[in-house]
Amino acid sequence: MSLPAEVEVLVVGAGPTGLIAALTLAKFGLQVAIVDSSSRNQNGSRAAVVHSHTLEVLDTIGVAKPLIDSGIRCESVLMRGTTNTLLEFNLSQLRDITEFPFSVLIPQYVVERIFLERLVSEGVRVFTNQTAVGLCQDKRGSGVDVRFEDGNVINARYVIGADGSRSTIRRLVGIEFKDPHTGVAYDDLTVPPSFHIVLADAFLEEPLPEGIPRDKLSAHLNSFLLLVPLYDKKGPEARRLIWRIGYLIPISEPKPPRNPSLEYLQQMMDARNPWDTKITISSVASASSYRVRAAVASTYFQKVGNGSILLAGDAAHVHSPIGGQGMNLGICDAVAVAHAIRSHMKSSDPKQRDNELEHYANSRRKIGVRVVGLTRGLTILLNTGSGWRRVFRNLVLRAVSYLPFVDRFMAQRISGLENRDC
Repeated sequence: MSLPAEVEVLVVGAGPTGLIAALTLAKFGLQVAIVDSSSRNQNGSRAAVVHSHTLEVLDTIGVAKPLIDSGIRCESVLMRGTTNTLLEFNLSQLRDITEFPFSVLIPQYVVERIFLERLVSEGVRVFTNQTAVGLCQDKRGSGVDVRFEDGNVINARYVIGADGSRSTIRRLVGIEFKDPHTGVAYDDLTVPPSFHIVLADAFLEEPLPEGIPRDKLSAHLNSFLLLVPLYDKKGPEARRLIWRIGYLIPISEPKPPRNPSLEYLQQMMDARNPWDTKITISSVASASSYRVRAAVASTYFQKVGNGSILLAGDAAHVHSPIGGQGMNLGICDAVAVAHAIRSHMKSSDPKQRDNELEHYANSRRKIGVRVVGLTRGLTILLNTGSGWRRVFRNLVLRAVSYLPFVDRFMAQRISGLENRDC
């Protein structure tokens, strides 16, 4: 099937954000096309959790239940020093304010598979191997023409840039992408990162140490080790847990390989395993490493002639993965931008129409900056270092664990429920 010559909305990028934006628009009855530059998921190991507020948003389009059924309910987040519990954020205490007082532990590729199945059921397919190279006002003055590497052109009234942190759409319209706290541009590689992250989806040999929970996300702060139990219930190993392993590599240590091998991952596990029992990695499904940076687009909405360009997901904001906020924020962006476009199309007042899109841009950017601050704080907490600073951090965490209001405050922040009213 060839690319359509004209649509109402063009979504660029077929990750979780782009898929949900297209799905929501299709459910609204709008004419939508979605393209992606690759032929398959090339994200490696990335997101692994869907939080409460995201489940609320997905429930409005009928997608929450299949995610819950495909993942592991997680009712608390465990923070440990070595093997001792310092602090546990109890998500189940939020049952008085949400129908989803838990997170769902689920690999990003499973999330994308569910979204894609729902999108196809709405009669929308993803056009792969389509790289956008140009964008300009069309000759009629009614929208924009997006040109692709193979010479094809799609005309659209709205373009949603959901094409990741190195967004072509963002670059083509000249929107700045900087750290809101330091002002450092995302592409400025002269500024060294504070640390690198290694993430892997791997199978671990049984038996595992008894203290490792199989229904919770657990972070061992002293050794920079993250363990997240996951299932792929439709995969070839449906009956086995696959573990998301995370290592934080300080800048003082050698830079990790871009695609870490099983041998490298095992070496890191041996160095960071706080338990007396050895943890053996039997096989690796995927692994990746990247430097941690933060950036937020200067605006999520820009006019090109009478066409509207909107950003969502990683094209609009990136930050530390600590706290598992990235995919969640992008999914909520996606549903919000679809609602804004529908309202914009229905508006009969030409002077007020763009207010809907500007409200999307301003409110979602406010949330993006807030989440960057949250993940920055969590990252500093994790990356405290050693010696007296580590001892002090652990004492403080242990002390605040006795303060119920702190537990609830952090549970609300991590769950995303504080972003409801923005």
